[in-house]
Amino acid sequence: MSLAVSYRGLFETAGVVAGNLQEDVQGQLRQALSTIDGLMAEADIGKAQLTRVQLWLADYRHFDLVNEVYDTWLQGFPKPPRACVGADLGEGYLVEVQVFAAYPWRS
Repeated sequence: MSLAVSYRGLFETAGVVAGNLQEDVQGQLRQALSTIDGLMAEADIGKAQLTRVQLWLADYRHFDLVNEVYDTWLQGFPKPPRACVGADLGEGYLVEVQVFAAYPWRS
């Protein structure tokens, strides 16, 4: 499975989760977003080009904690449309993230 693809001006990640499940929801989200940052850098696309973000939470009561990390991650950038839903992510996983972006037009 690919972690990310870039095709015809579009960029999309798979659902990204933390590697260290000993972290709390904020720590797991920071790990996932760090992985996404790396994937975006490798694809030469920035946060300003995000068109949609999807978050899955194992416990929806963590919504406010997740927003703190998410808002910091996007500080200084326009916030794209986002969906956040509760889901059974499996043992130890507290959050999963997927992002979508479009490359700016280049002439």
